[in-house]
Amino acid sequence: MSGLTNKQKVFIEAYLECWNATEAARRAKYKHPRQMGSENLSKPVIQERISQRLRATAMSADEVLERLASQARADIADYVVVDLATGEPKVDLRSVKGRTHLIKSIQQTAHGVKVELYDAQAALEKIGRAHGLFTDRVDVTSGGKSIIFGVSGIDLEEDV
Repeated sequence: MSGLTNKQKVFIEAYLECWNATEAARRAKYKHPRQMGSENLSKPVIQERISQRLRATAMSADEVLERLASQARADIADYVVVDLATGEPKVDLRSVKGRTHLIKSIQQTAHGVKVELYDAQAALEKIGRAHGLFTDRVDVTSGGKSIIFGVSGIDLEEDV
């Protein structure tokens, strides 16, 4: 991060952690954190560095949809094997590698390990909304009667 002072570099890192300019300036050891936090955020070079960092770490819309599609397609059977000796289902934690983002929770219970995946139907709904597949309709009425719109001074019957 050239072109910045050490305090400004610390400020940027702290700001990206706490999202509070005064707190970030305090962590950067400014004498007047409230004033300097606001002042730093108004500097174009600092704004640009923060924007660069956010762009580098932000998920694209395609990545969000890809993650939701993975959740919608997830199958609990991918995480469970049947113990041939007992016939009991067991969680195969080796199969989790690389797919932990699909698991909402793993809990040890009296009966074994409980694995909960994210709600596939909720993921499908979010994907459908992103693709405009669903339209929410609002009934705009007044006491069950249609609302009639008119504009004063204009004859709606007259051809223009």
